[in-house]
Amino acid sequence: MRAVHPGALVITAATEVDLDAIDEISQHSFKTPWPRQTFVDELARDHARIDLARRGGDVVGYVNYWLVTDEVHLLAIATHPDARRGGVGAALMRHLIDGALARRARLVTLEVRAGNEAARGLYARFGFADIATRRSYYGDDGEDAVVMTLALAPTTGEPGG
Repeated sequence: MRAVHPGALVITAATEVDLDAIDEISQHSFKTPWPRQTFVDELARDHARIDLARRGGDVVGYVNYWLVTDEVHLLAIATHPDARRGGVGAALMRHLIDGALARRARLVTLEVRAGNEAARGLYARFGFADIATRRSYYGDDGEDAVVMTLALAPTTGEPGG
């Protein structure tokens, strides 16, 4: 990745041209990154979305989510190491929630590693609450997953329903 340029963050839909950048970010971000083919498959699914954060022409982050009836399920969100602590994750979360509100979703759900304090803090800042623990969820090391949800008010379309 080139040096991160200052400037506006732009969020756009990913295409196959972006797979190298998505894969690079995934490799740097997750204990057990998904294979590249997973992202290829996600781009082909009608209910799946991968949106990218770009700054100065560089892909600096992505969010992968599913639209399932009146719910949005967050599968992955990641920021390139060179762009961390610069608001990319927060911008992608705001984009996800704004999209959920526009679709009149009632709920956003996710699973996160119990020990991933940075991610859990981000989700909590956006109003997500812990609702369950999936014991030994992650096959690579048996770490628990915390299930978090954000309820969206059905009448106002705002978080906190």
